Amino acid sequence: MATKAKEEEKSGRGMQLQGYKVEGLSIAGHETCIIFPSLDLAFDIGRCPSRAISQNFLFISHAHMDHIGGLPMYVATRGLYRMKPPTIIVPSCIKEDVEQLFEVHRRMDHSELNHTLVGLDVGEEFCMRKDLFVKAFKTYHVIQSQGYVVYSVKQKLKQEYLGLPGDEIKKLKSSGMELLLQETQCPILSLMKLILMF
Repeated sequence: MATKAKEEEKSGRGMQLQGYKVEGLSIAGHETCIIFPSLDLAFDIGRCPSRAISQNFLFISHAHMDHIGGLPMYVATRGLYRMKPPTIIVPSCIKEDVEQLFEVHRRMDHSELNHTLVGLDVGEEFCMRKDLFVKAFKTYHVIQSQGYVVYSVKQKLKQEYLGLPGDEIKKLKSSGMELLLQETQCPILSLMKLILMF
């Protein structure tokens, strides 16, 4: 397994970051798209690299073309392949403009371009699934932008129940004691756009 990961890294098809495979490219002013296949998400879409199309969740940091230009193509290609409509998270300040962008492409292309568009403000959270959510944070750029932190959510046995035998925990749980577990949130990765203009 480790050999396969090394081969993929050498072939330019990705690398491992904190145990997560990451793929993508970032060429300032041209294209940025970072993909985490095991999390089913991409950060920014660039010109819509083919590998990004299979990701169900897309998080956009800001509205510069090298980060958002391939958005209509991403949605259209997923429709062409009969994939489920993606969920696209954008800064709230550009949501209306992104909706208008899709309307223009619908009129020109006569296609549905089905998707779910979510506007997220700095500090707000978006739940991807029961064990994973994303929180937006402020970044600094020449236009309004934001980054995203992905958190894993885990259920752990509360401290006062640690050390109890399994059958006793099972009895407590079956007697209606639902508060045996406590939720913990742990950041697993962050995408931050730090772009310096000289």
